[in-house]
Amino acid sequence: MDVSQAFADLNSKFVETVNAHDAHRWAALFCKDAVLVPAGQPSVSGRDSIEAWGEVATKIWNHLEIQQGRCSADGAVVWEQGTWTGNVNLPDKQTVDISGNFLLIAEREGRALRIKAHTWNVNLTQ
Repeated sequence: MDVSQAFADLNSKFVETVNAHDAHRWAALFCKDAVLVPAGQPSVSGRDSIEAWGEVATKIWNHLEIQQGRCSADGAVVWEQGTWTGNVNLPDKQTVDISGNFLLIAEREGRALRIKAHTWNVNLTQ
């Protein structure tokens, strides 16, 4: 498996589901026992809990883009680091451009990848 292409495919699905505000399809990209470590928030464990978290989180997004960085496969461990940019709604009905870095650990599932652990930071880009 070309790990770079597999992550490109996963990133494309990730962006598509977030931009569509589809928490169910977004959470389906994760393993059942995945861990999500959102910036500035408590960790979330398990696909069902990740989907519940995503029901709120995916609604604030106006646009997300992922810039793939380094991908690596070392035996059973497959990971990617990169950057992301986006625009989100604020509670006061304003919007803000944001960006950050991410680290994603994935598990091979046939020719595809499923997210095992995911974390990111947020930098305001005003």
